[in-house]
Amino acid sequence: MEKDLIAVLGGGNGGHAVAANLALAGYKVNFFELPQFAESFEKVLRTKEIRIDGVSIDGTAKLNLATTDIQQAIKEAEVIFVITPAFGHKTMAEFCAPFVQDGQIIILMPGSGGSLEFVKIFKQKKVKKEVAFAESCTLPYGTRLKSPGHVSVFIHAVILPTGVFPAKRTEEIMPKLKQFYPTIMPARDVLEAAINNPNPIVHPVATLLSATRIEHSKGEFYLYAEGMTPSVARAFESLNEERLSICKAMGYKLHHWDNLDFKNYNLGETEEECRYRILNTSMDAAFGKDGIYAGIKMKGPEHLKDRYVTEDVPYGMVLVSTLGNLLGIPTPTHNAVIQLCSVINRTNYWKSGRGIKELGLSKMDKKSLKKFLFDGK
Repeated sequence: MEKDLIAVLGGGNGGHAVAANLALAGYKVNFFELPQFAESFEKVLRTKEIRIDGVSIDGTAKLNLATTDIQQAIKEAEVIFVITPAFGHKTMAEFCAPFVQDGQIIILMPGSGGSLEFVKIFKQKKVKKEVAFAESCTLPYGTRLKSPGHVSVFIHAVILPTGVFPAKRTEEIMPKLKQFYPTIMPARDVLEAAINNPNPIVHPVATLLSATRIEHSKGEFYLYAEGMTPSVARAFESLNEERLSICKAMGYKLHHWDNLDFKNYNLGETEEECRYRILNTSMDAAFGKDGIYAGIKMKGPEHLKDRYVTEDVPYGMVLVSTLGNLLGIPTPTHNAVIQLCSVINRTNYWKSGRGIKELGLSKMDKKSLKKFLFDGK
């Protein structure tokens, strides 16, 4: 495999940003999108370029390859970045399985447990190649496509807790990943990384509690600036307490939160400034009308079937709730939000979601689960 060749799978907001940023950093990047989305990917397929601007990034990235052929995309790539919504992981795993090569690393950004779905599918398809898996807790950036082939980055992560499967290979794999993003830091395993995803704590309940405002505003709504209030923050606290109980049972750490004041994202400050502000900001100051979140002027969601619900509930909250069940830890606030979102959207997120059962872990106890995550058996 060619050491400086990487593949980025997924032609959405995050995929464009990762492909462009790493290409500008000097890596040879193969950029893949599923054939069914070729029309929206046409400009990148034709030009093999991505325009990127925003926080600390500005330029036109030249790609090594832009394609809808998965075999060509991942051939000889040392690292394969999967940058899709969680509901796309199954499809990407099925596309990759016949063509992976020994020694490749597949990293999902973010994973929400999706690395274990890859493991399960590869096992079902009897993939014999030696492949390592990893997943981060979130994307390296907050980013949005401005137009075809043009992406803007408005915020980037200060830390990226990242787990490896099997975890016994963490020390070997981590330096290879940190060359792309020095902010990557090792999590105990892939489930610790999944639990550190802040989105299922923040997005669904804030969206749910803003439901009338979202529907009344007809698109003129800003969740971070309007929906992050002290009352909503108290719901975050309850969700986080449930998550902390699970972490304690599994020996996990929460890397991403400091007193629930702010996600560890950088708004143009130094890391030291960011951390100082986090540790010295009260909840009311963080979530009030003049608080930190009020400065994030990102519009949306426009409706209750936004990804803040349709991804973060079935693929984030259901994972935490079912892991709690496995460990004997109650998660009533998670359960309440999942249930209400299911009712509002007339979708059974318990049934359609990806929990412990769907990842093939439901017959394990805590001891066997930890052993599986560590040694892969």
